[in-house]
Amino acid sequence: MKKHKIITVIGFLVSILLLYLSLKGIEFRQLFTTLKNADMRFVFLPLLCVLLCLTLCAYRWSKVVGNGVRFRDTFISVLIGLFINNVLPARIGEIARGYALTKRRDISFTYSVTTVFVDRFFDLVGLLIITFIFLPEDSLPKSIARAIYMLLGLFIVCATLLIILSREGIADRIANRLARVNKPFIARFSKRIVEIQQNLRRISSPFNLVYFIAIAVITWLLMSTGLYFAMLALGVKIAFVKVPFICALLNMGLVIPSSPGYIGVYQFLLVYLLSIFNVPKYEAFAVSLVFHASWYLPYNIFGAIFLMKEHLKIQDIQKLEDTTKV
Repeated sequence: MKKHKIITVIGFLVSILLLYLSLKGIEFRQLFTTLKNADMRFVFLPLLCVLLCLTLCAYRWSKVVGNGVRFRDTFISVLIGLFINNVLPARIGEIARGYALTKRRDISFTYSVTTVFVDRFFDLVGLLIITFIFLPEDSLPKSIARAIYMLLGLFIVCATLLIILSREGIADRIANRLARVNKPFIARFSKRIVEIQQNLRRISSPFNLVYFIAIAVITWLLMSTGLYFAMLALGVKIAFVKVPFICALLNMGLVIPSSPGYIGVYQFLLVYLLSIFNVPKYEAFAVSLVFHASWYLPYNIFGAIFLMKEHLKIQDIQKLEDTTKV
């Protein structure tokens, strides 16, 4: 069995297990009552926050790409990538949005995909900042706090490595040494280092870095606001100052293998994180359904529409996966 098929099977098994654990012990009558009594004044506000987040993400990526790429180009490409992530295994949405952009603009596929990696770097830094600012250390069990610090440490190491690779001399030396190794995997990795460095060098002025990181922080705060409105709609009372931490940990936890669209994993993480703040399991699961739907449905609807309008084929995107593996 090929590696990506094994990962796909593992992802589905993890999703099924975590969905089961999320539902275990819930009285469905309480769950249905919570959903039925949702306050309609708030129920659509998460969708508005999600759309604003999407707009900021597309704007930031258009600036990262440069070369005259317009907001409309990146907006459509981001939605196509999100749709692919929600319907296909192996999480090739980042490849898909890079591919979609090359079809709209006269830029190379390799360059487009490396700008996606750089753009995601700013997302990572934004998550780290949100986590540090809103970390409710007094509310967390010590074991959970230690695990979070370890996770933050790992992300900081990754971010530091990217900053180091933005230095031309260092990146060239590493790439040259790796290129001497007679292995295809290492050769592709050395090329990727050079490509990432070239993108980082182009945008590495202090102003650009601060600007892009600020957009990322605002984006995650908007997503946190959407989660807060989902809670209000279902009568879950948590101080807003705690919600960005929940949102940050939720999104960092999505690195766990899962089925397309993070089904199961999303519910488990949100139920667990809300339980830290004494939210009953049935209410937490209801929040996970409403908030998950607030981005899952529009991403799929608009992403599918744009995929057809751009005359892109899912089979072509799947074939590109092998060409971008490090």
